[in-house]
Amino acid sequence: MLQVVDSVENDALEYARRAGFQGTNLEKIALAVREIVNNAIIHGNRLDGQKKVIVRIARTTNQITITVRDQGKGFDLDSLPDPHSPEALLRRSGRGIYFARAFMDEFHVQPGPAGGTTVVLVKYIRENDYS
Repeated sequence: MLQVVDSVENDALEYARRAGFQGTNLEKIALAVREIVNNAIIHGNRLDGQKKVIVRIARTTNQITITVRDQGKGFDLDSLPDPHSPEALLRRSGRGIYFARAFMDEFHVQPGPAGGTTVVLVKYIRENDYS
């Protein structure tokens, strides 16, 4: 599993570098992608090797978009525990979506028509990203 997550993260970083992202923006994209792909494998597909996680990376002149789709049962974004709560602060997991939302310019969760979840991560390319 770790090799798959590393591979997707590296592909996303390569696209982001080619788009002009540097420094902390690259780190933010990498962490967001890593967390969402991990969530898709572990929580979405429940580590079921028969289910797939489909990742699509697209770049336009003004943004990079990473789409991650799993084949799980789906989830309700509003039902996730508050990552700032005292209970959550003591847990070893549970902050991936929080980080992805904080680090990306857009974060969308869409239920699939036949189950599964699609998460869309968008980071805008700004002039200062090139410096």
